[in-house]
Amino acid sequence: MYLETERLSLRNLELSDAESISGYRNDEACRRYQRWEAFTLPDIEAYIEKFQSDVFLSDKQEQHFGIAQRNSLELVGELAYFYKPGDCITLGITVAPRFQRNGYACEMLREVIRSVREKYPTLDIVALIDKGNRKSLCLFEKLGFRQECYADSIASFVYVLSA
Repeated sequence: MYLETERLSLRNLELSDAESISGYRNDEACRRYQRWEAFTLPDIEAYIEKFQSDVFLSDKQEQHFGIAQRNSLELVGELAYFYKPGDCITLGITVAPRFQRNGYACEMLREVIRSVREKYPTLDIVALIDKGNRKSLCLFEKLGFRQECYADSIASFVYVLSA
């Protein structure tokens, strides 16, 4: 476990998460803004195996973690963390549809941002958000991010929390 909030913990992905991840990654409402293709269970298991040993805030350039409820340990979503040395940290978050509208994304991102700021005080924190994802646009604005531009090449708004 890397971080804890009042209701959540950030932890490594585990093979036992495969069914949950498959459920929301194959849910059209969830994957619409992620640009994911449909995933098979073996795809999800390979993904978990690739990232299950990640160490939060390490120098590894791409990291993925599970977000779980503290009381039940049930997986509610994932955090994606991309580190570009000397430049920026890019964050992405997915919350399973059945857990949305509970403030989980905001709660976890606040703690992640606090931790990133402690370790990398001079790096900008970036989020790339699909133009149709109004909830995420509002979430990142609430967290203090500012829209920098729209990148046609990735069909996303670039939001930045400056160092």
